[in-house]
Amino acid sequence: MSADKLDQDPDWLSAVLATSETIGPKSILLMTYSDRFEMLRQALEKVNYTLNGCYLLDQPQENLEEGQLSATNLLEFALRATVDEVLIYLPEEVPEVTSWIQAFETMGMTVHVAIPGYTYLDGLKREVSVAGIPVTTYAPTFHKMSHLILKRLIDIVGALVGLFICGLVGLVLYPLIRRDGGPGIFAQDRVGRNGRIFKFYKYRSMYMDAEERKKELMAHNTMEGGMFKMDNDPRITPIGQFIRKTSLDELPQFYNVLRGDMSLVGTRPPTKQEFLDYKPAHKRRLSFKPGITGLWQVSGRSEITNFEDVVALDVEYIQDWTILEDIKILLKTFKVVVFGDGAK
Repeated sequence: MSADKLDQDPDWLSAVLATSETIGPKSILLMTYSDRFEMLRQALEKVNYTLNGCYLLDQPQENLEEGQLSATNLLEFALRATVDEVLIYLPEEVPEVTSWIQAFETMGMTVHVAIPGYTYLDGLKREVSVAGIPVTTYAPTFHKMSHLILKRLIDIVGALVGLFICGLVGLVLYPLIRRDGGPGIFAQDRVGRNGRIFKFYKYRSMYMDAEERKKELMAHNTMEGGMFKMDNDPRITPIGQFIRKTSLDELPQFYNVLRGDMSLVGTRPPTKQEFLDYKPAHKRRLSFKPGITGLWQVSGRSEITNFEDVVALDVEYIQDWTILEDIKILLKTFKVVVFGDGAK
């Protein structure tokens, strides 16, 4: 199948997206009426969707069952839960539809709409089929599927090479890191694409009580907003200073890339605590797989002190993404690492 065919065949693209851009089935939020719910649920499950929440517009709030949402908690659920796509299937337009689509797009979600006669004027759109249902799909941006598949292939090759280097470096680093009695590898839950939680790996560069001491150091945070960064962080071990400066602490993340949790290039995944403070516009930076490196890392990250600026760079990367842009960032990252401009 040619690259042009890949980009023009939406049903085939949907199947590939489930494996190339997510781990397992895609998570979908359904908005419809009760008499249509069971038909839609069965159709979606047949094509590799997981129904993560539903809002039945005619369901009385006092009779809500598990997994059912109301008008009051719909957008909060979309912000905090794992939602890749939204399907709005209604026999006629309701006044809130346009504001719903705007809110979901702000969070970086793809929205499928099946409402007779309805048109959303502000967004990019495509006429496609989801689970056999003709829909109009709105999204902040549409990426070429041929490029997404190539991105995954580059990730796999790069991860295999990176893991080989990680193993060689680990023969020296691992015993040095373990001198204080702690593990050589640091593992932490992070928030990935569209809210997925995954185990994130690094060579440990901090003392074992780093997370507990973080609360005491918040007054020294040099970042404004939803991220912590501190100059001369006292939680960093002596060997940690070296591996951070050389970015060697990031090497175990090639395992995350091979697993599909991360990409070589993307946005940096937040901690679960950082994610709890996210506003809707912040979640859009999670609409792409997180990466080992990214536009922020090669754009003078040491000088960026406002989280909103980080979000702006991440959204710019996602909006304008091409495989060529990834290659440029990888080359710039190599330059940053060689000249020792690693994380502080």
